[in-house]
Amino acid sequence: MDTKAQSVAEEWTSDLAILEAWTSSLVSVRGRSLATVARYRRLVERLLEDVAQPIARLDQRLIEKHLRRLHVAGRGESVRRGVVVAIRSLGEWCLAHGLIARNPGAALAGPRAYRREIKVLTVAEVSRLLWGDSPGVLPQDVVEMRNRVLLGVAYVAGLRASEIGPLEAEGVVWHEVGQILSILVRRGKGSGQDVRLPLDRPVSRMLGMWLAVRPAGRFLWGRPLTRGAIRNIFLERCAEVGIAATGRRLSPHILRHSLATHLLQEGVDIRQVQLLLRHRSIATTELYLHADVDRLGSVLIRKSPLEQGRRKKVVAVRPALEQLLGELGGLGRPG
Repeated sequence: MDTKAQSVAEEWTSDLAILEAWTSSLVSVRGRSLATVARYRRLVERLLEDVAQPIARLDQRLIEKHLRRLHVAGRGESVRRGVVVAIRSLGEWCLAHGLIARNPGAALAGPRAYRREIKVLTVAEVSRLLWGDSPGVLPQDVVEMRNRVLLGVAYVAGLRASEIGPLEAEGVVWHEVGQILSILVRRGKGSGQDVRLPLDRPVSRMLGMWLAVRPAGRFLWGRPLTRGAIRNIFLERCAEVGIAATGRRLSPHILRHSLATHLLQEGVDIRQVQLLLRHRSIATTELYLHADVDRLGSVLIRKSPLEQGRRKKVVAVRPALEQLLGELGGLGRPG
């Protein structure tokens, strides 16, 4: 090791210091999200604990031994693939800073690409989740209304669980051309930049009603909601309307899965779905191709799964948002 590399290496004298510097680099240099970096670090820490060796002594044999133990313990392919990706990244960073002579994860094959079947909610179940037995009608109770609108926005915008809670009221914008609202996701996953996402007309109507009664403040839901709070809202609503797991993993993220599947069933081109869901790779979007393969191939304009049939002619509503909200006054009253 040359003198310069040795002086750099001496800055990190423990695995803890190495992990801190590596994860900081992933965020500041590579642009990884905090959630992704936290997951990488957690996987590496568990590996180090399992093999009982410091980072400098890791080799391919030890890592593969850990992967076999994960398999025997019943951990899924996504976890094992995450270990491979994380340890390769750590190895590249350590190699670049002169801490090791070779990357212990460079030759790892890892498990095959993760391709489990994704089980989703039906369109009818999503409709029940939002409106119950009264399509198009929201409850008068403010908390109940907020919860329904929150789930509708999460579904139609294809939001990740971490993106739902911190939405801001000033990020909601009215679009005259489409007669819809859009929301702004701050520091979206992947790009790390702000992303504007459109809503469809039914959920724009729901959100318009909520904007008229929501508590004043910066955040769209009155206050920022944690992932745990959103999960509870989702599960409680599922229980209220009788949506059972039946082999599915019920969590707010299933709304994102469901949107992708429903759009593909409607014939929306897969690359348009990729754009809406903000997948870096088309391979990720292809996980939803099991939904309805026979209907894929034709490029159609986006259509809301919640709307009942196509309108032969779009009837424009009043242009001003205030007038729109006035017309929607009946939305909060029982039908």
